[in-house]
Amino acid sequence: MGSHPIRQLCGRCCEPVSVRRPSTQKSSKQQASSKPQKQTNYYLPPPPMVRSLLSAQSTAKLLLCATVTSMLPAHLSSFMVRRISVATARSRAFARSVPPVSFAGGPRVPVAARATPSFSSSAGGGGSDGGCPLEFEELPYRGAEVRVSCSTSSDAQFLDDLRSSLKYWSDHDYTSAWMRIPASRAGLVEVLTSEATYTRKEHATADTATAADIDALSFDLHHVNATESTIVLKKWLRPNAEDKIPPFASHQVGCAGFVLSEDNELLLVREWAGPPSNRTPTKQWKLPGGLLDAGESFEEATCREVKEETGINCRFESVLSFWHRHGLVFGKSDFYYVSLLNPVSKDIDIDPVEVSACKWMPIEEFLTSQDHPLILHVLDKVFELKNDGESLEKVRNHKGRLRPIVDIAENDVQFGNRDPFPTYTGRISR
Repeated sequence: MGSHPIRQLCGRCCEPVSVRRPSTQKSSKQQASSKPQKQTNYYLPPPPMVRSLLSAQSTAKLLLCATVTSMLPAHLSSFMVRRISVATARSRAFARSVPPVSFAGGPRVPVAARATPSFSSSAGGGGSDGGCPLEFEELPYRGAEVRVSCSTSSDAQFLDDLRSSLKYWSDHDYTSAWMRIPASRAGLVEVLTSEATYTRKEHATADTATAADIDALSFDLHHVNATESTIVLKKWLRPNAEDKIPPFASHQVGCAGFVLSEDNELLLVREWAGPPSNRTPTKQWKLPGGLLDAGESFEEATCREVKEETGINCRFESVLSFWHRHGLVFGKSDFYYVSLLNPVSKDIDIDPVEVSACKWMPIEEFLTSQDHPLILHVLDKVFELKNDGESLEKVRNHKGRLRPIVDIAENDVQFGNRDPFPTYTGRISR
């Protein structure tokens, strides 16, 4: 197992460790003086696969592990979430200095001794009016999302309410159910994603023998949201129809600024290569740029990246070109957009952490001395400029700033009373 990819990524937080349980034997004197103990109802024990515990030093790695699972293939992600949930539950039990739960012969944790959560959602749903037991938010395409939050009610009550809610959603023609579980409650993921069926009857006293089964809920891991530290599960509610839920976002979106000055100079940067302790400047000049942050537009992201790397403020004009490629790290695909920007000034102030050098280079010089394939493609297809006599003569004799022959301009599209959203459309500029 030492070479397993999960172990390579997450180290000790996935390693099983041994725990010495407190002795439960009493002395003869204690046994003689002991009074009959009231029978205590125990919470649902964990499945047999529980055999790992996060050490105190490993607890801080939980969120890192959750982040890693969002980038792994589905079969590894499922394995990872199960290990995280098991380890988290055992770590909390150990930290409270109570005997760990076990299946056969070992001590179990009473409900009264546990700090248990309650569950609610941010909006919508039913309640005591005979509607849906769990509050939920309706998603597009008839999805129902429950946001799990911690307070005082029990896991068992939540699971009972969830089974009733699943029936409610199915009866009311919802197509999918979603659970958004905080990382602090990762132990719940084990129950919701399990294919096995566990019952309270097996561990109940006579007065609770009629308790309802906790059936296999069979949710699937959809993704891990590292920003809000939540694990998102989904369940398709139409057994006789194909599951139409798409996988989690499979693409990253990048941007580059084609910053062209009024005297037809192009803003270029060089990055760093090598380890941080021994960095060297890259040989190739490229466009400044980076990845879009969540919620950013092309305009906002491209202008921000250029400002961060070069210190130059710009005005966004249009999208010139983009590529769509596959097979990047973690199996992701990539959209990368090149946008035309107009600089407000030419005063360079680089970020030495991100770039090693920055300069303005005349278009004519770039055509004759540089070999960056993406920039050459844009100059050829968008500006009709190549490294030939005709193009070079055109640049020398051109008055004013070069204009693209074709580009992709931003417009608005609006559906009904919804807010308009940016829509990019090709146009011929001359």
